[in-house]
Amino acid sequence: VPRSACRPAPMMNSEDKVQQYRTIKRLQKNYLVRCNESLTNIIPGNGVKPSSQIKRIEAEIKLQRERLGKLTQEELMTHMDATSQKKVKNAQELSAKKNELAENIKKLEKQLLECEML
Repeated sequence: VPRSACRPAPMMNSEDKVQQYRTIKRLQKNYLVRCNESLTNIIPGNGVKPSSQIKRIEAEIKLQRERLGKLTQEELMTHMDATSQKKVKNAQELSAKKNELAENIKKLEKQLLECEML
């Protein structure tokens, strides 16, 4: 009986399997890539297509503007019948929220401009 027949076949270490499994990364939807480094080090950017990012920002700006319009409408309604102290405080809160929304819209518009420049 030859010696090689008596020896069991070499088994793969579980560490090797885990290591191979950890090197597989998903790229987009249909592509798998094997690499040791993180994909963020290999491929620059955040992984979002510029056109998708622009659409998301535009949708957010639209939503913020709608909220701003509703707040302005509420603020005008409180000015029309401002008779009690409670309504005056409410009007001040509304104007503060309105200013905050206006600042958020400006930030989003700036971010949109930066995305469009890419």
